[in-house]
Amino acid sequence: MEKKWYYAILVIFTTCGFSFSSWISRTPELRDALHATTGTMGIILLGLSMGSILGLVLANVFVRARGGRFAIMTSVFFMFSGFIALSIGALVASQIVVFAALFIFGMGAGMCNVAMNLEGTEIEYRIKKTILPVLHAAFSIGTLVGAGVGAICIKLGISVSLHLTIVACLLFALLMISTRFVPAGIGKDSAADKKANAEESAADKRLWLNKRTVALAIMALCLAFVEGSANDWIPLAMVDGYNVSHSFSTVIYGVFLTGMISGRLVSGRLIDTYGRVLLLRIAVALAAIGLLLVILKISVALCVIAIFLWGLGASLGFPMTISAAGDESQYAVRRVSLVTLAGYGASLAGPPLLGFLANYFGLLNAFIFVLIAICVAGLFTSNVAKIRQNA
Repeated sequence: MEKKWYYAILVIFTTCGFSFSSWISRTPELRDALHATTGTMGIILLGLSMGSILGLVLANVFVRARGGRFAIMTSVFFMFSGFIALSIGALVASQIVVFAALFIFGMGAGMCNVAMNLEGTEIEYRIKKTILPVLHAAFSIGTLVGAGVGAICIKLGISVSLHLTIVACLLFALLMISTRFVPAGIGKDSAADKKANAEESAADKRLWLNKRTVALAIMALCLAFVEGSANDWIPLAMVDGYNVSHSFSTVIYGVFLTGMISGRLVSGRLIDTYGRVLLLRIAVALAAIGLLLVILKISVALCVIAIFLWGLGASLGFPMTISAAGDESQYAVRRVSLVTLAGYGASLAGPPLLGFLANYFGLLNAFIFVLIAICVAGLFTSNVAKIRQNA
């Protein structure tokens, strides 16, 4: 049961990563087709952020009312519709259509992200093994494959519209098949839960919404912003800041994803051996060094190495904060929901803000604000230390 369930969630993570990077890999061409400035692209990306934040909020409602499987199945229809609309927007070169398409896709993606992470924490709890970094590695593998396919499509001259239409169909098919192996009702409130929620006092709320939980949410916010900024802006930053070709910018984005995957695949045993705090501090330091080297614009070769360090350092922050939020099983659902909301909200709302800043300071200089976020996260790393679950 758990094995099929685990593989299904693994496929869902991978497919979501693939779909996300598929359109990101075509952003330079999409920007040119829309005749949009960097600031205008920031406004267009705001559609994705707004939709995603709405999806993040709705996910908690859907999960607690019907369960994680229902939330994922519902999200599939939003993501599919959004991708089809995005392909139409690219075909007719309409900024309004692309904005609306990203809003719809974002709403589905936000809902799916919360639900699949909650499913992952439940599997982790049942099998008593750390699997969230592997699940997030699967997402990164999906993004790497999506970026690679995007680069191939650019080389072959395949249109943005056709590319995204094919991705939409694959997304719909794979996720609908995968949800057949996800048990129904995970995360759904029982009658006793609903009664307890209605009778919850301020003192009860403080038990789950404590200083550690707030610190984890702050770290998730900062580190997800670091990851989201890279996902949204590395291709454009390489084209505008380093004057590389569109196809090579996608390759460099792939280097970032390789760093992400490497960190997440090898982190499990290292975390068990050396602890979360030490590993997260090393990761934060690597991300800061890599990003600083990118900003300094010394050379393209050094930039590629720095991008890998950035990805390696950014790989552990978000999944580690989610794992830490789930340490105490009786508060896990609420804490994981809060940390996930903070993380995904920042990863989607932050990049459009970065676009506005880039319009005034340049994209590479705007990355300084991402570097500040890394430093802020470093101040709270002690809060990921593992605590015993209550019996």
